[in-house]
Amino acid sequence: MLSVGSLLRIGLIAPVVMVADVWLAQRLFPGFNAGAQFISELGGPAAPNPLIFNVGMVLAGLAGMAAGAGFAQALEEAGGRRRVSAFAGLWVAMTGLGALFAGLFHWPDPMHRACGVGLAIQFAPLFTAWALWGKPQHRRLAHFSLGWFFGLLLVLALLTGVWNVRTGSDVGLWQRGHAFLGLLWLAIAAWSLDRHWRSRPATPEGGDEAEPDYAPAAS
Repeated sequence: MLSVGSLLRIGLIAPVVMVADVWLAQRLFPGFNAGAQFISELGGPAAPNPLIFNVGMVLAGLAGMAAGAGFAQALEEAGGRRRVSAFAGLWVAMTGLGALFAGLFHWPDPMHRACGVGLAIQFAPLFTAWALWGKPQHRRLAHFSLGWFFGLLLVLALLTGVWNVRTGSDVGLWQRGHAFLGLLWLAIAAWSLDRHWRSRPATPEGGDEAEPDYAPAAS
């Protein structure tokens, strides 16, 4: 079974895999319009190399789901809020699940719509901030995550058509912008939590504090 540190490092790698996969699939798709076309079309029937995008999404999705488990455990250890930490890990894992659906069920398969669960990344920064709030050693990550949540919320609102900022010719750019911001937060948070996890005081195997090897003095 992978350690928490390993799961967090996977969380650092997953965004890189997703971004590299989309970039490569676009490069190998002559005439693809990143502004007007959705990311999912890179794995659809019109794509010359759909397997690149679809396999990459499956791998990134599995990595994201593993990262969710690492987030849940690391946040609980850091902040002590078990349920909130579990939900933060769940939102991260659902982001991976969305990528997994995108790779397994190729656009325009009706099941491809299930990749929308990946929008759960929207809530991961909020619950991470909640899990760490009031913990001095994690103040920067908590404040950063809370601010990032509101930034993501604004981009999501614009993506869905609020204030008519988005047009039919740039919907792909808004989609990529929201996804990239979510993945960037995931990488930064995973790095920060992994650094804390590695620097915490070592405990004996099993996680319990060591028992003294002497009898306490009688009072």
